[in-house]
Amino acid sequence: MKRVLLLLSLLAVQGCVTQLTPEGSSVRIAGESDECEFIGTVSASNSMGMSTADEAEGALNELRNKAADMGANAVRIINMDSDMAVTTALAEALKCDSE
Repeated sequence: MKRVLLLLSLLAVQGCVTQLTPEGSSVRIAGESDECEFIGTVSASNSMGMSTADEAEGALNELRNKAADMGANAVRIINMDSDMAVTTALAEALKCDSE
């Protein structure tokens, strides 16, 4: 019985990484040389991943989704910090010229 509960718990946690919305998937990471207009600042955090990499992916997805909601097509990461419990991220939401 303990094994079944453990397996169910692992499966439940695995699906908790923030998913990209269709709009968020069109938001890219801007480089330093990109010509962009600043729209605003976005922040995100994720603590439900199976690893630090999962948490970072979830936080980045949340940043991109929030930036898309603001009308941005790119983000420039200001800071991303991970520890044993949570990953937090801060970025600029930008409107960049198409390449």
